[in-house]
Amino acid sequence: MGLASAFEKLERFFDRVFSWGEKDPAFEGDKSSSDTPEVLNDTAAMMLETGEMPAFKDAPQKSINDSDYWWCFPGWPSTDTPVFEGIDDEAVTKDLNRRIDEEQFPVIEIPTTVMKTMQILNNPDFDYAEVSNLINRSPAMAGEFIKIINSSLYNRGVAIGDLKVALPRMGRDSIKAMLYMYASKMSFANSPLFNDLAVKIVDHSYATALVSSYLSQRFYPDPDGAFLAGLLHDIGKLGILKAMSDLYVLPREVNFELTEEVFDNIFPALHEKAGCFLALNWKIDKTVIEAISHHHDFSDYGFGEDDQLSLHLSELVNLSDTIVRILGKGRRIGPVNIFAEPATIDLAMEKDFNTVKFLEDIPRIVAFKASSAAVA
Repeated sequence: MGLASAFEKLERFFDRVFSWGEKDPAFEGDKSSSDTPEVLNDTAAMMLETGEMPAFKDAPQKSINDSDYWWCFPGWPSTDTPVFEGIDDEAVTKDLNRRIDEEQFPVIEIPTTVMKTMQILNNPDFDYAEVSNLINRSPAMAGEFIKIINSSLYNRGVAIGDLKVALPRMGRDSIKAMLYMYASKMSFANSPLFNDLAVKIVDHSYATALVSSYLSQRFYPDPDGAFLAGLLHDIGKLGILKAMSDLYVLPREVNFELTEEVFDNIFPALHEKAGCFLALNWKIDKTVIEAISHHHDFSDYGFGEDDQLSLHLSELVNLSDTIVRILGKGRRIGPVNIFAEPATIDLAMEKDFNTVKFLEDIPRIVAFKASSAAVA
């Protein structure tokens, strides 16, 4: 494929997805036009299905034009966010914050099958076959593992359907993190109000975990820790939804879509703190807990000289979170170039052709099939 042809395909892709006004590298176009079409939810999957993802070999070799690549993103179009009139944002935030401080925040319950599997994994001489047998007793739980193991990060080009093959590739800590996430997701099985939003948060977390693990090949020394932190970084959001469901009188359903943006006055203020509370309860590794607690405020927190590993993990998770939001998994994101992000700069990720080539695989990694609704 020639260079001109590659750029023409790229232009068609962005024309179809972002059809507001004239494309401008400075992101000055009018994105609020009523003519803006509905944007596809999963950019990564669409890029792969259409084949309209610019290949590194087609890129100019003398300079890097940011706007040619997915990581320089003009932002999703703005939308009106509905108000959940059944929730007093300020009162809920104050109450849940108090409950966390007083250790009265509800803890997500772990189902019996998951707890038994955890106990096996805590044995230094555990057997992967025994773990896979327990997980396979729940088709829904087994499906979650198969979905993640068949991302391009793990499957090496060959589809995997057997957990006995899949689990050793993930390792003990990643399996435990998946079990915690599955238990959190299942806690909404009987909560029609929050179930769909919980599933979307889980899928965002899966994608963030995969990207964190991938980036750790160059920018962090522990891929398992990166996967664990990426997977659990937003566990506090699930904890908050579960707490609201358990503690407050709410309608069973509403006549609008519940998105993360509906809780913009609650999640930002509380989700890191709530996530830390849950992670401490689950006895997660200290470095991972630090990343859960500070993946947004890492620049201001003031990590000490002895906590640089925690700082870098927080930055890695923050960057991974940004990347998967660009690719359509997670809350909407505004204009962003990842090479201008503080986390990228602090991680010393240089914008050169080696890095561009490395980033090229990420849309494939996160293009896994979305979860279905939680079922018991």
